[in-house]
Amino acid sequence: MKEVESVRTQLQGLRAKLQSGEIYQSLISEVDNVIKSIKPTEPTEVILPDDQDGIQDLIESLREQLSSHKLEEISDSDLTQLFQHIGSPNLFIRDKGIYFLFSDIIQQQITSKKQLKMIFKYLIRDESLFPHITEPQNDAVFQRSFSVMFLSTLLYIDRAGSDFIDDESKNSLVDQLLTYIAMETDTRGYVGENGWAHAYTHIGNVLDELAVDKSLVRADKLLMLTVLIGRYKQLGTPLIFGEPERLAGYIADLTKQNKLYSDFLLLILKNWRHELVSIQTKEDEQMWTRLYNRQHLLQSLVLNPEMPKEITTYLNEENDFRF
Repeated sequence: MKEVESVRTQLQGLRAKLQSGEIYQSLISEVDNVIKSIKPTEPTEVILPDDQDGIQDLIESLREQLSSHKLEEISDSDLTQLFQHIGSPNLFIRDKGIYFLFSDIIQQQITSKKQLKMIFKYLIRDESLFPHITEPQNDAVFQRSFSVMFLSTLLYIDRAGSDFIDDESKNSLVDQLLTYIAMETDTRGYVGENGWAHAYTHIGNVLDELAVDKSLVRADKLLMLTVLIGRYKQLGTPLIFGEPERLAGYIADLTKQNKLYSDFLLLILKNWRHELVSIQTKEDEQMWTRLYNRQHLLQSLVLNPEMPKEITTYLNEENDFRF
């Protein structure tokens, strides 16, 4: 998709400039410009996984083998089939099926490092993270969101000692996640009979893992924070299923690590406050949605006990989480 490539190229350029010290304060406005330039596109047909290809039988068989302690290894083909269905709108396949099953497989250390690398490579593909991302809300969100969710799991496994993600792969992951966060606009939480989409909770999960990743340079962590807030400011639909609290948890974990992060967050918050004047020029549903999304996030920052004192002091003194 040309739009994905354009956004990725622009963010890669900003990432290089930030790392080299060419930009700092202007990063906020430059990221905002990238995000505002992303235009919605017309809906196209979403091709969903074929859930009649034996995936349910495979899930049941693997679960039974796990329960009876007979599963000592899993084939590449079975793993591939599982991950080809993480975009299923059927919650009993995607969420209660594959996600729960994979978590148990990981806990019992059944997968090899080679297999973990294979899954990681599959999940960071454009085909996993970006299908139909600029289109109106659609069922492709499950593929995108659960790719991010599984990536957060793999990052945790890697950090816990498996050490299977090399520097080149980590670098690609950062580029892909920056692009994904900049473009994701589907804020739905629980979606009827299809269960959780929860893209912004999963974004919080993966960012939290990267926040504590010692292999990432500070510039990358600043850019991820900036892109997250930049996209958050532009969301036109509400986040009502705990996403602000989850994102506040990530922000607290990042900012308490170093004063650089809390100082930059203060800069972001002050800029955001100044932007309220232009936000309120036209009173409509989208305006109020953005204001309440902002209020919920700032309230979550204030209430998070891990948030640096300078952040909560600023928000309380400015009364900045109320309107």
